[in-house]
Amino acid sequence: MVYLVGAGPGDIELFTLKAVKVLQEADVVLYDALVNPEFTKFCKKECLKINVGKRKGKHLKNQEEINDLLVKYAKEKNIVVRLKGGTPFVFGRGYEEVKALKKIGVTPIIISGVSSTTSVPESFMIPSIDRSFSDSYRTITGHDIELFNEIVTNYHKRENLIIMMGAHKAKEIVNSLLKKGFPKTTPIAYLSKGTTKDQKCLIFTLEEVFKKDEDFFEELKSLTPIITFVGETIKAFEE
Repeated sequence: MVYLVGAGPGDIELFTLKAVKVLQEADVVLYDALVNPEFTKFCKKECLKINVGKRKGKHLKNQEEINDLLVKYAKEKNIVVRLKGGTPFVFGRGYEEVKALKKIGVTPIIISGVSSTTSVPESFMIPSIDRSFSDSYRTITGHDIELFNEIVTNYHKRENLIIMMGAHKAKEIVNSLLKKGFPKTTPIAYLSKGTTKDQKCLIFTLEEVFKKDEDFFEELKSLTPIITFVGETIKAFEE
C-alpha cells in the first residue's frame, strides 16, 4: 500500500489520527522539507525515513526523482508513506505522484491533512470568511508573477486573497495589486511559520509595503515559509 498523507501546517498536534496510524505502520516515509521532523516519533524503529524536501533554490530531490523513489519503494516495501506539508492536493504536486504510481498499477490512498491555507491565518485570529468583512476567499500561488497577474484581475472588497509561496515575489505582488485597483489602505499580512513556536505576523497596508526598501523584502525571504493574506478580515485581528 502507498499512502499520500497530509502533515498539516507545522504543529505536530495537528496531524490527524489517521496520519499517525499510517506512520506507525510505515516501512518507508518520504517526507517534505516543511514537515515537522517530530513525525519520526510516530514511526517504528526500523522505518526508513527519506528527506525529499524542495525549497526555493534547494532541492534535495526534484519531482521526477521523487516519483521514481515512490515507484521503487512501492515495488519493494509493504507500506509506503509520502508525507507532505499541509494536505496532498493543495500546491503539493500530489497528483503528479498519483499518476506515476498508477502507471505501475498502484492506486495510492489519500489521507487529507489540515491545510495551511486556512489554519495558518486562523492561528493568528484572521478568519478566511467573516460576515462583517468578506464572503469569499481565493488561494493562489505567488511564485509565478505572470500567472498571478492572470488570476487576479481586479479588486473585490469582500474577497480575501491567500497567497502561497509568495515571499520571493512580495514586492511584485504588491505592485501588481495596486495597479489592479486595490486601494492603498487594503490590509496585507505576512504570516510566517504559522502554528509553530516560531510563528510571526507582520501587518501593513499595501501602501506601506510599497514604500518599503529592499532590506524589508530580504527579511521577508528569511522568514519563509510565509503565507501572504490580503483582505479586510485582517481587521478582525485588530479588534
